[in-house]
Amino acid sequence: MKKIIILFIALVMMFSCTNSKENSQGENFSKNVNQVASTIVDDSDKLQFFNNEVQSLNVAFQLFEVGSVKPKGWILDMMQNDLNKGIVGALADLYPGIKADDLYNTARRGGMEDIPEMGDLVLTGEAWEKSIMWWNAETIGNWWDGFVRHAFLTDNDIAIQQTHAIINNLLASQDEDGYIGIYKPNLRYQHEGSNGELWAQTTAFRTMLAYYEFTHKQEVLNAVERAMELTMKNYGEEGKNPFDLKDEFGGVTHGLMLTDVCETLFRITGKIKYQAYATYLYKAFSTFSINRSFNDLRYPFLTEKEAMFQGHGVHTYEHIRSMVNAYYNTGYPELKTAYHNMLHKLEPCILPSGAGHGDEWILELSADPDKTATEYCTMLELRNSYGSLIQKTGQIQFADAAEKLTYNGMLGFRNEDGTAITYSKFDNCYVLDGQHHNHGETKPEPRYKYSPTHSEPAVCCVPNYGRNLTYFLNQMYMRSEDGIAILMYGPSELTTEINSTQVSIAQETNYPWTNTITFKIKTTQPAVFTLKLRKPQWSESLEFSNIDEVKLEGDFYVITKEWQPEDSFLVTFNNPIQTKTAGNNEVFIQKGPLVYALEIPHTEKAIKYYNKPNFKDYYCYPEAQTYKNLVLTENSEFTTSDSEKLQGNFYDANKQTMIEATLVPMGKTVLRRVTFPKKSN
Repeated sequence: MKKIIILFIALVMMFSCTNSKENSQGENFSKNVNQVASTIVDDSDKLQFFNNEVQSLNVAFQLFEVGSVKPKGWILDMMQNDLNKGIVGALADLYPGIKADDLYNTARRGGMEDIPEMGDLVLTGEAWEKSIMWWNAETIGNWWDGFVRHAFLTDNDIAIQQTHAIINNLLASQDEDGYIGIYKPNLRYQHEGSNGELWAQTTAFRTMLAYYEFTHKQEVLNAVERAMELTMKNYGEEGKNPFDLKDEFGGVTHGLMLTDVCETLFRITGKIKYQAYATYLYKAFSTFSINRSFNDLRYPFLTEKEAMFQGHGVHTYEHIRSMVNAYYNTGYPELKTAYHNMLHKLEPCILPSGAGHGDEWILELSADPDKTATEYCTMLELRNSYGSLIQKTGQIQFADAAEKLTYNGMLGFRNEDGTAITYSKFDNCYVLDGQHHNHGETKPEPRYKYSPTHSEPAVCCVPNYGRNLTYFLNQMYMRSEDGIAILMYGPSELTTEINSTQVSIAQETNYPWTNTITFKIKTTQPAVFTLKLRKPQWSESLEFSNIDEVKLEGDFYVITKEWQPEDSFLVTFNNPIQTKTAGNNEVFIQKGPLVYALEIPHTEKAIKYYNKPNFKDYYCYPEAQTYKNLVLTENSEFTTSDSEKLQGNFYDANKQTMIEATLVPMGKTVLRRVTFPKKSN
C-alpha cells in the first residue's frame, strides 16, 4: 500500500507541476495539441436535419470478406519479409509496452496511477498528457490488427498461433455485461473529459473482426456484438453523448472511428442497427466543438467551404470515412453539401506523392513538397478513406489516388529491408537528422529519422505500417451488381464464389514497376459473369490481348463472357510520361501511378540500437549537394531506361550546361528530390 501511495503522489506531481524538462513530442506538436475551447459550443440547432426521414443511397460496390484477396509476387515477398525479419513481426519485442501492458485485461485503467512506464516518452505535466492513459490501446490494437492480417494473408503458421493467443486473451477479458475495453468500472462510460473509451474498442474490435473473417469462429463475432450492444446502450441516443465533455486531446475524436466497426458488422451480419449507430456517432461528434485541433470533419465546420483544414491530419483524413458513411446512410442533402465541401477542402492538401500533408497538423496550409511534410498514420488513414470513397461512389479518381499514395508516399517511408520507417517525411527529403530545417533555422524534431519504434513521440506509425498492404489488398477488388470490379492493380489473387461457382482471379505482374498484367481466371465450371477493369486517368488506353470483346463503358473496361475453368488475358497500360506542377510552383515527373525522384546518395549514422540484431534508429545525411543545381527546361526529355527508371536531361545551374540524370520511383528512395524548377530556354 505504501508503494502505491508513493507512486500516486509522484504521478500527481508529474501532471500538476511545471517541469523544466523538454517534452519528447517536439515544439510543433506541443504548441498545437491543446486548442480546447474556453466555452464548449453546442451546435444541436444546426443538426436538426438528422431528424428528417432517411433516404439512404445505393453504394457502387460491396467489399469482399477479409482474406478473400491474397498477396502475390513482390507484395507477398515484402509482407513475408516484414513479418519474419522486419518491424511487423518484431515490434512486440522492440517496444516492451505491447507485451507488458495487458490493458484490455489485467491492467485496465482506473486512474492516473495506472499509467505504465512509457519507454522513451518524456512528459512535462501538460494538460494533454492525461491522454497517456489510453495511448497503448492505439499502439497495441493497431499492431494486433496489422499482425493478424499479415499472419493469415502470408499463411505463417507460427504467427497464426500468436494471433490465437491475442484473441483468446481478449475473449477472456470480456465482463459479464459484455464489456471489452481498457477501463475499470469506476471510469467506463462515465468520463468527464479526455479518454480513449471508443478508440480502444475500435482498435480491438477491428482486430477481432478481421480474425473472425479469417477463421469464422462464431464466439469472436458474438463477443464483439455483445460488447457493441453495451456501448450502444451507454453511448447512444438513450444514453450519454460520448463527445459531450469538458476537454479532449485526440482519443475521444479518434473514437469516432468506431464507425469502421459498425460498417464491418453491417457487412457481416446485415443488421441495419450498426449503420444507424454509425450515423448517430457522426451526429454526436458534430454536436460539440471541444478541441479545434481534432474536429475538421464536424458538420458545422464543413459548411464553411472556403475555410481550409487546420486540425490533426490523422483525424481529419480518417473522419472522412465516418462523414461519407453518414451521408450514404441517410441521403440528407445537407450531408451531400458537406461531402462536396470536404472534397474541395481536401484538394489543396495533396502532395506530389499522393499524400495529404499533415506533419501532425494541417494548419490551414496548402501542400508544399518543401515545407509541409506528412506522417505515416496520416497517409494510411487517407488511403483507407479513398478505399471507402471508391466503394461508395464508384468514382475511379479515388482508386487512382489510393494507388498513387500507396506506391509512392507510403512505400517511400520504408527502408529497403523493412526494419524501420520514418514517422514524418517531406516529398523533397534532403536530410533526416532529427531537426526541422526552415530558412536556415533548425529545431529539434524527433520524427525526422528512421526507427523501428519512434518511441519518443509515439509508437503509432510503426503499428499502422502493418495495416498498409493488408488493407490495400482488401480494396483492390470489389463485388459489382453483375460480377467483379478490379479497382486497383498489383500482384494479388481474389478467391470468391459467383452463382455457386468458385472463382479465382490472379494478377501476375510486377506492377507498378512494369506496365503489363496477366490476368488468370479459374472457375470450377464454365460461368458467365462480368469483369470491370478500371481505366486509370493517367493511362491513355489499356490494350487487351487474348480476349475477344472488351467495351469501354465510362471509366471501366467491361468484359462479359462465359469464363472457362482456365482463362487468361494480358493487359498493357499505355502510360505517357507527364510533367505536373506542385504546390511550390516546381514540376515533377509521373508515369502511370509512379512519381519519379532524383535519388540522393546518403550516409547513415546510428543513434540507438535495440535488443534485436539489425534494428536501430538512424539519421541520413546527403553525400553531396549537387541535387540543388538541377533545373528542367523546355528541352528536357525523359525516356524509360529500364523497367523502372527514367533517363532524362537537366540544366545544371552550377556548371551552366545540360547533363544526363536518372530518376527512380520515389517509393524506392530514402533521400530524394521530387520537384524541380522549370525555366524557359
